[in-house]
This record gives sequence, C-alpha cells and structure tokens, in this order.
Amino acid sequence: MPDDARPLARLRATRRAVREARDDLIDVKAAAGRRIGLGRRQTAAIVVITVVVAALVGVASWRFATASVRYSDGEFVAATTQRVSLLLEADSSDPMRARRILSGATGEFHDSFAQSADAYSQYIESARTRGSGAVDGVALARRDGESALMLVAASVRITTADGTDDAASAFRMRVQMAPEDGELKIAGIEVLS
Repeated sequence: MPDDARPLARLRATRRAVREARDDLIDVKAAAGRRIGLGRRQTAAIVVITVVVAALVGVASWRFATASVRYSDGEFVAATTQRVSLLLEADSSDPMRARRILSGATGEFHDSFAQSADAYSQYIESARTRGSGAVDGVALARRDGESALMLVAASVRITTADGTDDAASAFRMRVQMAPEDGELKIAGIEVLS
C-alpha cells in the first residue's frame, strides 16, 4: 500500500470504530432504560420501511393516474360527430330523442337542455317537424386534461308537416366535450354562425 494511502485507511477505520462504539453505547443505554434511543438496526429498519412505503405509494399513485381513461383525438372527433348528429336530426315520430340527447350531455349543457327538453319535444311533435342534419367536419381545437374544445361545421334541413322545406342552413359551432361515466359527452355548445 502506498505511503499516502495508509493515513486515509487508518482514518476510515477509526471513523468506523467510533460509529460502532457510539451505536453500542446507544444500545447499552436503551437496554439499561437510561435513554430511549434507536440502535443501528432499528434505525436501518425504519429507513427501509419508510422507503418501501414511499415506493408503494408512488407506484399506487402512478397506477391510479394511468388507470384513468385517456381519450385519443380520434375518440373526441367520433364522439362529437355522434352527439352533434343527434342534435341536428329532429324527428316528431321519435319521442325518446330528448332523453337520448340528455344521456349524451353533461355539465352546463345537460342542465340547460334538461330545463327545455319537454318544450323541445312538444314543439317537434306539434309541428311534425323533421330535420335532417349532417356534420360536415369536426376538428379538435384544444385539450384541457380529459376534456376538449371541438370545432364543428354542420348543416341542417328542416321539413314541417305542411310541406315547408327549408333550404339547408350551414353553421359552425364550438362544442365542449368532457368525460362522464366512461363516455365523452357534450358539456357546452356555442353556435358561431
């Protein structure tokens, strides 16, 4: 061993001996009841248990975060197309349409439509209205966590019982989509033109 390594080795050995003597003194005092303290083994056990618990909490948190439903852009586009298409097609012979619209709604849109669902159904039935609508295009404008703002271009043609057939009306809207009960639903709509 080189001459300059011997003092370093002796220093390390001395420090190790001091640590062991200190741990032994703590163990003796704890056994005598004079001082309540933790020995080297107890401290190591507590550290190991703490690390294991922290690791388990971290893994559980990660699994919970990744277990939540993550929707792709394509799923947002498909759900928006389906939900908006149902809104655009009015049919006086389908009394359950308002309930289907409500089942595909959440949040503010659900609350607003729930208040007017009966009036909507009565109007469609009394006028014997039939609307055929088409979603011409859907694009994702912005995602916020699990929800998304969608841009929709659509057109609708309405026919009444008296034979009046309106020309197709084209318009655009912003649709807020949000998950609820494992499904993407309409949370808000704003008609732009």
